[in-house]
Formats: sequence, structure tokens, C-alpha cells
Amino acid sequence: MSDEPPALSAAELHRLAELAEKLRDDTLSDAEVAELETLLAESVAAREAFAGLALLTAELHHAPSRFTSGEPAAAPPRGAAFRILRRWRRPLAAAACLALAGLLAWRFAAPPAPPRGGPFATVSNASGAVLFADELPADTAVGTRLRAGELHLRRGLLELTYPSGVVLVLESPARFDLRNATTLWLAEGNVSARVPENAVGFTVDTPSGAIVDLGTEFGVSAGAQSSEVHVFKGEVLVRNQQEPDSLRLAENRASRIDRQSRTPTGIDYRPDRFIRTLDEPGGRYRDLIRSQEPVAYYRMRITPDAAHLMDVSARQLHGRILRGASERTSAPGKVGAGLRLGGPATRTYAVVPEFPPAPSAALTVCAWVRAESRPRWATIAKHWAKAGNGPPGGQFHFGLWHDEGTLEVRVRDGAGAEVGVRETEPLPLGEWHFVAFVVDGTTLRLYRNGREVAATACASLNPVPAAALGLGAKLDAAGREPEPNTPGFWDGTLDEIAVFHRALSADQLRALHQATPP
Repeated sequence: MSDEPPALSAAELHRLAELAEKLRDDTLSDAEVAELETLLAESVAAREAFAGLALLTAELHHAPSRFTSGEPAAAPPRGAAFRILRRWRRPLAAAACLALAGLLAWRFAAPPAPPRGGPFATVSNASGAVLFADELPADTAVGTRLRAGELHLRRGLLELTYPSGVVLVLESPARFDLRNATTLWLAEGNVSARVPENAVGFTVDTPSGAIVDLGTEFGVSAGAQSSEVHVFKGEVLVRNQQEPDSLRLAENRASRIDRQSRTPTGIDYRPDRFIRTLDEPGGRYRDLIRSQEPVAYYRMRITPDAAHLMDVSARQLHGRILRGASERTSAPGKVGAGLRLGGPATRTYAVVPEFPPAPSAALTVCAWVRAESRPRWATIAKHWAKAGNGPPGGQFHFGLWHDEGTLEVRVRDGAGAEVGVRETEPLPLGEWHFVAFVVDGTTLRLYRNGREVAATACASLNPVPAAALGLGAKLDAAGREPEPNTPGFWDGTLDEIAVFHRALSADQLRALHQATPP
């Protein structure tokens, strides 16, 4: 077992820096004094970082008297700041300073901020956005104008529009600064940018380098140690002060810039890592689904509150998204945005109450799915319930099989008996799959990527309804909560889920599979 102390998260380091700055300025409240004392007493990593930060700023001696005394077990005494620094300074300062220089990019890697100015951009759309300006809650209502200064998008998505026509979509968590009308400082997080011809030269500055627009659409992912740029359309210029030769990067290409070397490195182009618009695009796939008259069609449209699940079919069987511990529930989908789920760790899922069962033995359910892992009984869509001693309710149980992680479907026939089929190999991770099952009055068929992978006889469907349809989790008998013993949370992204009270043919499913780009 390693003797290394547990590392601090980026959020913990950021909070430690905030407290250290307030200590330097003698503005700590009594509650913050207690918070800092507890953090230093209980965490070796925090003491190391604090020692390095103190040396880095060289100003903590301004307010040593704010600390009280105390003696926690197996820890240096709680006391004045200089007492902690004296104990930890020599063996730890160099390493702590190096770590802080990388991890606290906002404070120490950013170029000098100009005087607060603006406003430079306007909130044009948002979804579940929780924004802080200089660590105070900020308004995200459409039409809000934002000025220069430290901004922290803690939750959700935020779309900003500049007078020049530049449109930015920021994904939480993100730290940024609207430096001026032509420059965004991005310390951490993802942003996609659409830049019109009249705004050529718009720049996204990161701790690793600057990305200068040449009339383009691109995405940037920034972190303390490196940044990535992916060019969707047009070209960008990647430059930094230490590298004399700037990189001209064309569309469908990507590069990573390491903060230490500052040298661009070619990487695989991954446009699917970025949300490029908060509007849901149309296209051939959507038109094909609608032509088959679904009873429900969940495109995973991004909504302002990030809590509504919108059915775009004529029936409008809307649901709600239960976010659990997720910072946001939208991610790049196969077509537009998808429903982002984090498995058992976040317990995020969606519920559609009073979802109607198919009135006859004809049913099709299809979806685009992406799995990052295979939790036990991971759920795509389940209309399934066992109501005590009463008759079993619901018609289908669609997801991954037990711990094996193979694609499976079970339905209840007219007598309430379970009929099921599954694939033989686990569902491949980290890639999109078009999955579907069909009951046509004689047979239950399972499909993946337009190909039938399993089938068995099934002549009828259970007429007893379930209380609700669950997406991303199996629900309890009441349809309100995940089933306590086998909740089956999905880890990954679900998109374009459609339910039909009719049997689609193999040719129709192949056409749907081929209607989206690879």
C-alpha cells in the first residue's frame, strides 16, 4: 500500500487558494477560519499545498493572529500560519509550488487581467446553468449581459453570444473570463465556438496556448496541464509565446498543447466530445422516425431547466429527468444532444409516468446508446413492474444482461410469462450503437446496428400496464423511484429513444441505422 497522502481534487485546491488569499488579506470570517483550520489539520495534502501556496504568495504573515490553538491527533498543531509554514516549508515547498503552479492555473497561469470592462457577451441560451461571478451567484436568464472577470460555471450548459456574432457554448464545470470583445480566457472546461467571417481573429486563450480563429467552428478543452483543440469547420491558428512556429490546424483535425513543452501534438479528431448547439438539429433520421408515427419519441432535447424529458411525438408523453449527483445531464449525442447518465455513482435517470402499453402484439423500441461501463442490469428503457401479489405489469425490459453486459430484451406475453433473448458478447464500450427490438405477433427479434442478433417465438404481449416507463434505470412498482435491489443505472449516454405500437421491418431498421453519419 502506498504511503502517499490522498491528492486534493481541483475543487479542493481552488477552495484552499480562496481561503489562503483571504487569510493574506485578513478578510477571513470566523466560519472560514474554522474551515481552514479543519482542512489543514485533517489533510496532509492540504498542508503541503498550503505551505507551497504561502511561499508562492509570500504574504501570509499579514494575518497570523487569526488562527487559534489546538492539538489534533497525528497532525501538526492548529495554530498561527507561520507555525504550519515553519514545519512544512523546507521539505515540501518546492513540490507544492510546482503542483500549485499547474493545478491553480486560474490564479497563476493566466495572463494579467485587464481592468473589469464590458459587458462583452449576452446569455442567449442556458440549460440548468449555475454560474458564479467572482464566486458570487450570477444570473443566467436569457438576455443577461456578462462582463469581464472570473466566471465559474458549476452546473449545466451556457450559450453566450457576442455583438460580433460569435457564439460560445460552455459545458460545466468551466472557469473562464470574458477578457474583451475578441478574447475568452478558458482556465478549465469545454467550449465550442462558432465564429462568423466578420469576427475572424476571435481567440480562446488557455494555460497551454492560444487558439486563434481563422473563420471557423471549433472546440477547445482546457485543463491545468494541457489543452486540446478540435476544428469542426475552417481553420485555426495554435500559438504560444515559447514556440516560434504556430500551428495552422484545418477542419477535421485536432491537436493537444502540453503546458510544459508548449509543443502541439496531433491527436484523433473527436467532435463528439463537444456540445455545439443547445438547439436540437433535424435531419433524415428524425424525418424517418416521424414517418413511422411513434407513440413516443425522446430526442433528448436540451431544456432550460435540464429536468424535462420532452416527447416530440403527437402524443407528447413528457417525462422528467432526476439528476442525482450529476453536474449536467446533457452530452453530445448521436444526433444533437444526448441524455448523459453516470451509472450507480450519480443515480441519474428519467421517468415517464403512465406510459401506455401496446394494445396488441406489435411493438418496436429503438435507440442510440453509448456505454462507458456495464453496471449490473444496466437499463436502456424498461416498462416493467412487479406489484406485490397482483399480476405483473409492463411489457418490456431492455438493457444489458446481469453482470455479463450483453444486450438483452425481455417481454411479458399475454399470459404474463417472460420471453427473452440476448446477444452472446458484451456490448462494446465507448462507441455508439443503434439498438432495437421488435415484437410482430409471432416473434421477438433483437437488433444491433441494423442486424438481427437474436430471435425467439412470442405471440402476444401483456395487457397490464406498468406505473411508468424508466429510462436509464429500472423503476419500482409505484414508478417513482429506482427499484431498490436492482436499479440498473446506465453509465453512458442515451439518445433518440422511440417507441412504436407497431412492428418495424428489418429494412426500416437498417434505414434508420444508416441515416446518421458514422
